[in-house]
Amino acid sequence: MMVRKIFLLIVVICMMAVGKAGAQQFGVAGFRMLPNDVSAFVNPVRDLNGEACALVKVVAPKEFAFSSPLGVVKRKDETGEIWLYLPAGSKMMTLKHPQWGVMRDYLFPKPLEGRATYEMRLRVPQKPSVMLKRDTVVLTKTVVDTVKVEVPGNSKKRVPLSYLLMPTVALYSGGPSEGLMFAMMRRFGFFVHGQWNFGLIGYTRLKSQRDGYIPSLNAVPYYYRYSRRSDYAITAGAIHRIGSLVCLFEGAGYGCTATAWPLDKSEGGGWVLNEGLTHKGLTAEAGLVFTIGRVSVSSSALTVAGKQWQYILGIGIKLGKR
Repeated sequence: MMVRKIFLLIVVICMMAVGKAGAQQFGVAGFRMLPNDVSAFVNPVRDLNGEACALVKVVAPKEFAFSSPLGVVKRKDETGEIWLYLPAGSKMMTLKHPQWGVMRDYLFPKPLEGRATYEMRLRVPQKPSVMLKRDTVVLTKTVVDTVKVEVPGNSKKRVPLSYLLMPTVALYSGGPSEGLMFAMMRRFGFFVHGQWNFGLIGYTRLKSQRDGYIPSLNAVPYYYRYSRRSDYAITAGAIHRIGSLVCLFEGAGYGCTATAWPLDKSEGGGWVLNEGLTHKGLTAEAGLVFTIGRVSVSSSALTVAGKQWQYILGIGIKLGKR
């Protein structure tokens, strides 16, 4: 129980430190009706029931994709904006981008009216950004022993033998995951690091692409807002001193990250495995440990199959003889 309280405290501190690392990648800056725009009235597009559609002009890059519970009747890519013809009475819409993520179930201020024209302005990043899937904070305890080594032609020299036991907390969009890292070394040694978010995605009956498109159905179905996430990784390798205050460690192992989205009951229910957000295979980790007095700080990078990257930070206390 005490360990979990420490974990939660570290999470709060790291969230304040990383600042904008988890910021919204894009959002809706404004939505309004255009009473003087007669585009939808003069040249109406009709739905399957023969009713005139509403026209939503989205000011956004062409890479965006859109879906709604009532469907998108027609899409036109115009200069600087995207024209979407939606059935009258539509109440919400889902927006997707291959790099910036997904905004699900954006609610319109009121149901759309047929033959009416609306404008939606999106707030997007000025430059392409790379999302950090996780930030890890390490609490370190080091137990130091000394071994006397005979050096020919010289007096006895003490070489420190260090044991590092490091509980870890990983921060990422799917929630926290807990882990443990153990290392033993003099000038050279080894380490083992494992972590898991204690999550299971369960049985999935369909597979989708990153944006939710299901090839077997040739459609993007309607999903709920929440999802399931399962993440775990284990690495092992060497750790060695490269200076009086600095240690280098590098290793490899196996890791997996899987994401499942729930289908709406109108789509038959069940879970869909998002293959675009699921990666598994060779995991590699490399980083540095800096020690000043009794304080140790670590910085490393970890990748799963070369597709998911994690930036790991650690800070801890060194115990024992200096």
